[in-house]
Amino acid sequence: MTSRLMGRAERLADAEQHTMIDRIFEENPSMNEVYPGETRYILEAFVIAEGSIEFFDLGKSPICRESLALGKAPVTEKGFFITEACIGCGTCASLCPQQCIEDGTPYVIDAAHCLHCGLCYESCPVEAIERLGNVRALRIWGRQPRS
Repeated sequence: MTSRLMGRAERLADAEQHTMIDRIFEENPSMNEVYPGETRYILEAFVIAEGSIEFFDLGKSPICRESLALGKAPVTEKGFFITEACIGCGTCASLCPQQCIEDGTPYVIDAAHCLHCGLCYESCPVEAIERLGNVRALRIWGRQPRS
């Protein structure tokens, strides 16, 4: 299982540092072995008041993915979706390692089980699949976003 926390971290005020660090150690006693005694105060406590959390359970088949908002921050949709340009050929569904693409015209990606691997995006013969969110991830893997 994996979780990703995204947002702006803000350091707590000096007056709150020791109190929060003590609380963290009370709730996570194993940290006393890593930072014994006063060495714990080398750490700095912070808060993320607005942001998002993405949770993945890769131990299930199909995988499970969920996004949640922190504070008033919106949850940004990520992954892929199939547009009305879909011709219903089924290429994307046949290649999906999670089998999370459902028949139809257009076909539909079940985002809760999608790995965001991009195989559907790369293989669509009519380029009917678009990417939501940051296209930088595609460039990391050598894929180019469509213009």
